[in-house]
Amino acid sequence: MSDKLVITGTFLGAMATETVGQNNFLVRKFYLDVTTNPEWPSTPEFKLKGDKVNLVDNLQKGQTIEVSFNIDGRKYDNTDKGGRKGVITELIAWKIQTVNKQSAVAATRPAPAPAPAVPPVQAPSRPAPAATATVPAGFEGEDNDLPF
Repeated sequence: MSDKLVITGTFLGAMATETVGQNNFLVRKFYLDVTTNPEWPSTPEFKLKGDKVNLVDNLQKGQTIEVSFNIDGRKYDNTDKGGRKGVITELIAWKIQTVNKQSAVAATRPAPAPAPAVPPVQAPSRPAPAATATVPAGFEGEDNDLPF
C-alpha cells in the first residue's frame, strides 16, 4: 500500500472554511481539474482539515498545482433508523505545491530524438518505358484453359 499519493491538475477554486462538530474543527473543500479526456471531465473534490485550510489561500483559478493527499474512508450504517449503509470516501490534502507548467510537461514527456540525416532522393528524370508482354512460342492463340 502506498502512503504517498500525489496528483497534478488545474486549480478550479475553493469553498469557504467551515467549522464542524462540537470542537469547531476547521474544514475547507477545493476542486482540481485532472481531466485527460475532454469527453469525460474529472474534477475531484479535496478536503483540507485543521491547520491546512489556508494552503489554498494564495492560489489562482487556472494555476497548475501538485496535491499530496491521503484517502480516508469510513463505513456508516443507518439502517436501524430507516436509512441506508455505505462508505464515505474523502481525499484529504496535506500539501500543495505550485507547478511550472513547462517543467511539468517536460517531466512527463521525453525529449524527442534528433532526426537522422538522410540525403535527399532524386526522382527519375523520365518514366521507364512500359514493359511489353511476350508470349512464349507455342502458346499463341490458345484460350489458356488449364487442365485442372
